[in-house]
Amino acid sequence: WLILVFIISTMGGYSQQGGTYSFKIMDSSKIPTITQSGNYVILDFNDVQINRIFSKFNVVSFEKSFPTAKTPFLQTIYQIEIEKDGLITELKKKVSNVFINIEKVPESGELFLPNDFSTLGGASFDQEELNYIRAPEAWDITIGSEDIILGITETVNISHSELVGKSDVLNGGSNTSSNGHGTLVALYAAAKTNNSSIIYPYGMGSAIGYESFIRSKSGGSMGTQAALELSQDDVKAINISLGACGLSQSYIDILQIAIHEAYENGAVVVAAAGNGIFSCSQGADKDHYPASLGNVISVTSGGHKYPLNDPDPTHTNQKDRFEITNNPYITLTYNDSIDIVAPGRQIINQKEDAADGVFAQSGGTSFAAPMVVGTIGLMLDENYCITNKEIESILKLTARKIDHLTVNQAYYGKIGAGVLDAYEAVKMAKDMADTYGTVEVKDRVLYRPWFYKLATAPYEIKMTNNDVTGGSKLKFRARNNIEILSGDYYPASGGYIDLQIDENLVLNDCAPPVSQSNQAINTDVTKDEFGFNVMPTLVEREISIEAINLNTENIYEVKIFNFYGVNVFSKEKLNSKNVKLNLGRLPEGIYIVKVYNNEGKVLHTQKIVKK
Repeated sequence: WLILVFIISTMGGYSQQGGTYSFKIMDSSKIPTITQSGNYVILDFNDVQINRIFSKFNVVSFEKSFPTAKTPFLQTIYQIEIEKDGLITELKKKVSNVFINIEKVPESGELFLPNDFSTLGGASFDQEELNYIRAPEAWDITIGSEDIILGITETVNISHSELVGKSDVLNGGSNTSSNGHGTLVALYAAAKTNNSSIIYPYGMGSAIGYESFIRSKSGGSMGTQAALELSQDDVKAINISLGACGLSQSYIDILQIAIHEAYENGAVVVAAAGNGIFSCSQGADKDHYPASLGNVISVTSGGHKYPLNDPDPTHTNQKDRFEITNNPYITLTYNDSIDIVAPGRQIINQKEDAADGVFAQSGGTSFAAPMVVGTIGLMLDENYCITNKEIESILKLTARKIDHLTVNQAYYGKIGAGVLDAYEAVKMAKDMADTYGTVEVKDRVLYRPWFYKLATAPYEIKMTNNDVTGGSKLKFRARNNIEILSGDYYPASGGYIDLQIDENLVLNDCAPPVSQSNQAINTDVTKDEFGFNVMPTLVEREISIEAINLNTENIYEVKIFNFYGVNVFSKEKLNSKNVKLNLGRLPEGIYIVKVYNNEGKVLHTQKIVKK
């Protein structure tokens, strides 16, 4: 641990040592060809001067930092691993017109605390943290589904007894047989649950993600490249429990571009916010990256158990106290980039680097973040239509505010929206999807310059006892009704409240996609088991339903349902492999076509849009 702390604390100086360096190549004609020579690579930049510079430094590897990125800027960022000092000086002095944004790639610390940090020792091996975030109530709504994939940007032991059969590695990734940091993170998100009546020593107990599936991919650039690749595989909820402070602005900008591309792919990225001075000697209030980037949900840890060395065990609000300042191992990160708090102290998990089934207490924001990701997995199982911005909004609009408590006054405005409430978050996601659901936004104190969006076709929204001031921005849409029942709503300059009723809002027929890598594992899943095409999907008047192969069963009946699930069209006794239907009388809108055989079995389901 002392070595880790030293590496992170010296990051701000960017000393020129052997290691990994990042830079942008301005001239596309100077992209080198690479030849392996023993343990090193030989680079040919088609330039004698540049070749001479790089030949001095024993190049171990040379590659794109973001090989799968579609953003042109990221495609020009490269990283090189070398064994000797002085590369930055040489490049800046002699070829600064070709190589820019040159810097040493910082080591990304694994943001967790030692599992023996308690001064009193021992572990009770309960799981109070799950009660604290109201996991049992959330599970009353849903226990999730293996169709919902949670991404972990580290190497994971998918053969661990609590992950086997419910985890895999993204194509091109690597597995491990050790129970390291990435395995622990995955377990916090979605270890097998309800698989043992005794927590210890036969299993780690429960995980908030319950039935969700884990997909791992390790990658550089603070986990952002791995997050980008996972988002390209249609993984919608991604965890990064890596990070560091003291980065240069140019490197922060590069990471932000990568995160933005993942966000544009529809992913919600959740990251560990750091562990105060344990992970950043510059101070417990300093930004860690990638957690502090835009379009990332930054998670700090606290709550559920008051620290064991509390001098006053009768202290009020003990479960909601954020930090104890006289124990440096529990000094956590707090700043205005934090979005939410989740439990991160004295919680049971696999003991790091120990044999499978050896458990211990541990903590830190590395493990608070996957609790949020696991909760998002439940939210997506109830409502896959919600966007990444709506997921963030729901988490913040349902969190339990704690920074106003007397014991937390020193951290007011620095610990996000409050403590994760898994039940309320999953419930709001469900209410957004229900045909006649009511979304309740209640008891909120909103003053931060945050943007809250609820727009994916809720039936109605009711707002009760909210205090909306400062730079808060609210954009709410509903199909039938938005009602302000009580509260004060006076945002300052820069803030606004935008409420609209739109009867034409519709929920798409949302379902988790079957990604290429998932198809390879779940061989019983196909996009069209019985082989039909419905054409066109954008309908003016007539549609054709055609069998793809001769072995397909005959179509006996076709039913069409509107957005509300009402059967608006039926045609039976067809007994044919190819059918044409006239839908000219249907009004504009989104419909679901269902094809049945003569026993009432659904052979095919497809969405169409009538224009």
